[in-house]
Amino acid sequence: MKIKSAIKSVAISIPQKYCDNNTPPFSEIPNVPKNWERLWGIKGRYMIDAALGESCSVLAKDASLKAIDKAGLAVKDIDLIIATSCTITGWSDKNPERIFPGLSDYLKTELQCSNATMTLEVNQTCISFMVALQIASDYVEAGMYKNVLVCSSETFTILADFRSSSSTLFGDGSGAVVVGQSENKGSMLAAYYKSIPMHNEIATLQWRPPLGNTNKEEIRPYFTLEENGPALMQTFVPQNVPVVALKAIERANLSLEDIDHFVFHQPSPLLLKMWAMGIGIKSDKYTNTVEKYSCLSSASTPLTLYTALKNGKISPNNTIVIAGASIGWGFGAQVWNIENINF
Repeated sequence: MKIKSAIKSVAISIPQKYCDNNTPPFSEIPNVPKNWERLWGIKGRYMIDAALGESCSVLAKDASLKAIDKAGLAVKDIDLIIATSCTITGWSDKNPERIFPGLSDYLKTELQCSNATMTLEVNQTCISFMVALQIASDYVEAGMYKNVLVCSSETFTILADFRSSSSTLFGDGSGAVVVGQSENKGSMLAAYYKSIPMHNEIATLQWRPPLGNTNKEEIRPYFTLEENGPALMQTFVPQNVPVVALKAIERANLSLEDIDHFVFHQPSPLLLKMWAMGIGIKSDKYTNTVEKYSCLSSASTPLTLYTALKNGKISPNNTIVIAGASIGWGFGAQVWNIENINF
């Protein structure tokens, strides 16, 4: 009998400190356009505090332990860890300048997994969690691994240039799931992906000094959004998520009416509305977390899955679509039958 995969659990870890747009350092950003908050629709975000011992890796460990526990497993049961993070530099709580080894290796060490546990890093920016889910599902169904931990952790506030309006777009947080063998019908039914290899300059992580500063001693990685970036995004990002979502539903031999809920990556409320309109669904068919949490890049998707479950938007035996876009630009969508996700 063919092995099927299922999302067994999901958990999140969020910093203690909450900052709305009127809280420093966000209230002190110079030259923020008057319509910036209305355009992006982001009202606040959670932000790590190093003085409290918070870091990208600490959040990742916390979310992972919760997900393993919710799945009814012990750490020794995990045989593959897949980690995703755009916080390439600064993810480590012990050495903030460490880049390699990656977050998955950190988790294996800190969780005290067995030597047989394999580790893997995925970086497809905002859809990294979705790509990791695909890999986890494929490995489980191939019989290579039985219990896969997927953890996405992001602390974009340490990559924020607080002289740039773009620093208001991101927050910090971590989400993790355990993917294992399905006992009933829970599985990924279909997926569809596409890539548009253009406009790579719109949104990047650049090594540079802060805006308005030419001091080479202050060069470090900063998230950088080009001035005309939002306008260029509108020419292709709103259209392509509906394309991949509808293609995935078609590949699953389902209709739009068969889908109970959509879990989108969370770049802005405006894009969520445009994706929903392009697909042909109303606001009650998807969950919005970006207004409160801002964009968490790869961690937005597990956070939104968790929130939808907590709010009763997703129940056992539901069929859902997970979809989103990433800078670069990649687009993807998956159709899942939900067995029972513990949260």
